[in-house]
Formats: sequence, structure tokens, C-alpha cells
Amino acid sequence: MAERKSRGEALALLHEFTLTDALRKHGVAVETAMKAYARHYGVTDEAEVEKWGIVGLLHDFDYEKHPTEETHLVLGQHILRERGYEEEIVEAISSHADYMNIARDTPLKKAIYACDELVGFVGACVKVRPSKSIHDLPVESVVKKLKDRAFARSVDRSYVYGGAAAVGRPLEEHVGFIIEALKPVAEDIGLQGNTPAV
Repeated sequence: MAERKSRGEALALLHEFTLTDALRKHGVAVETAMKAYARHYGVTDEAEVEKWGIVGLLHDFDYEKHPTEETHLVLGQHILRERGYEEEIVEAISSHADYMNIARDTPLKKAIYACDELVGFVGACVKVRPSKSIHDLPVESVVKKLKDRAFARSVDRSYVYGGAAAVGRPLEEHVGFIIEALKPVAEDIGLQGNTPAV
């Protein structure tokens, strides 16, 4: 029987399967963005907001061990079910990859699709700034770099553009929302740089 898992249990699962600091930080960053989107969609129940966060935290939990389309999420969803995660969480996590062919028919599924690649891309944009800080990252800079195919090649642009469409926002607005959502956790996710927190 699936049960509501705590954030602590989800973090322990992430750490069990993910050993690299960068991917752990990515999980926390996407968790933060997902909680912001839960509130954007009018979710007021804190347990429900946390559930959105857990989807973000665990969306790539098995990626390090299962990095291919044949294994990532395919095996991950079995592990999540074995560990007792509720089906809504398993399906939302699995839906963030196009190749899983899961309909993004809920705000939760649309949000994880919208947050994952863009959060990673925003992080890449921060790393090349002189300040190495998200606090002075302009939206326009992110949008411009999206058009530069040579920059952060591993980020699938179709997910970024498709994600903004999925949450029904213009790209610039979606980018700005993600940047603002991540600022309070900048230090935790390695995007504080040498700019003092405002």
C-alpha cells in the first residue's frame, strides 16, 4: 500500500542512488521550482506543496545508475513503487521524459516537465557569469543563450520551450519565475557565487 512519504525519506532515496553533488543539487533546485509552481497553481495545503517538491527532488534519482532511455525512469518507476511511493508521484516523475509517452494531463505533470531542463539551463547560465551568481542573472541572458545551440548542448531546448507552453506562460515569464524561485536557495544549490544575498 502506497503511503505519503516525507521529504526526509525522499532525500535519503536521492542520496542512496545519486552520489554526485551536482545531480543532488539539481534535485533540490527542481524541488524548489516545483514548490513555487505548486503555489502558482493555487495549492495551499503544505502537504500537497511538499508532494510537488518530492516529485522535483526525485525526478532524476535513478539517472546516475540508469542513464539511458531504456533504463532511466523505466527502472526508476519500479523502484519507487517497491519503496511505497504513491502512484501520482511515480507517474508525475515518469512523465517528465518524452520517451515515456505519459500524457501530461495534470498541473503536477506539466510543472515537472517545465522545471527540469530549464532549472539545469539556468544553472549553466549562472556558471558562465563573472559573478557566478543567480542574483544578477537577467532573463534576457537566459533567453539569448537558449538560441545558442553550442551553449549547454546537453539541454534539450524542445523541453524548455515545450515546458513554458505546458504551464501556459510566455518563455520570458517562465524563465523569470524559475530564477526568482531559485534565489532563496542559491547557496544550497551552488548558485550563490560571489554576490551577497539580497
